[in-house]
Amino acid sequence: MWRGRHLDSGWSVAIEALSAPHAIHMIRRLSIALTLFGAVAACSRDKPASRTETWVNPYVQAKLGERTREDTRPDSFTTSADLGRVMGDSAAKVWIVMVSDFQCADCKRWYDEVYPLVKQEYVATGRVRFAYINMPSSAHLNATPSALAAACASAAGKFWETAGRIFDTQILWKDLPDARPFLDSLAIAAGVNAPAQRLCTERARSMKLLQADVRRGQAAGVDSLPTFFVGTHKVVGPAPFITLRPVIEAALSGK
Repeated sequence: MWRGRHLDSGWSVAIEALSAPHAIHMIRRLSIALTLFGAVAACSRDKPASRTETWVNPYVQAKLGERTREDTRPDSFTTSADLGRVMGDSAAKVWIVMVSDFQCADCKRWYDEVYPLVKQEYVATGRVRFAYINMPSSAHLNATPSALAAACASAAGKFWETAGRIFDTQILWKDLPDARPFLDSLAIAAGVNAPAQRLCTERARSMKLLQADVRRGQAAGVDSLPTFFVGTHKVVGPAPFITLRPVIEAALSGK
């Protein structure tokens, strides 16, 4: 099931930031902590209570511990990784923001079945800009490593090529005890420099951006994945194209 509704006032600010010249990196203070917020249940259609959960992946937790005292202001790497996830004509007046988790089955289904149609009809024609925001569920073992790998690839200008490969191979990496080498191989196959990609994920350089994404999602009241923000509309769940199209058209007409 999916449901459409108008945006919360808090996300309108985020959409305005997305429209700014520096796009979606308009967050001035980002926090690196020893926890990842697990407010989203895995591809759930229910509405679980918000909660804060400690990430149990030892590698990620260790890297976060090393970085807690680092400067968390936006930097060139984070800015590049953020902008790399934006697709479409900068003159487009309507944004579609997808809040997602690479290990979410419904997210993969939507990406496989609906994303190509949205891209062809609205993004390629210059009518809409499309952005991807990570909100990994704590219920998914490799949601965070996959998000980190994709963000590293984004900084190298290969987000969409890598994201497609990550979704395509979800069944192969989702249960791996250490998915990082496999995920790195997908980014490398997409054209990212191999040493740079491995170093980036080993050091969790994109954790700052991931943490910012989680904050964005929480501020917007995201509690189910995937969630889409289309202009001033919020669509929850893997909406089929036949259902999503009228929402996009309404946004394009200023409604």
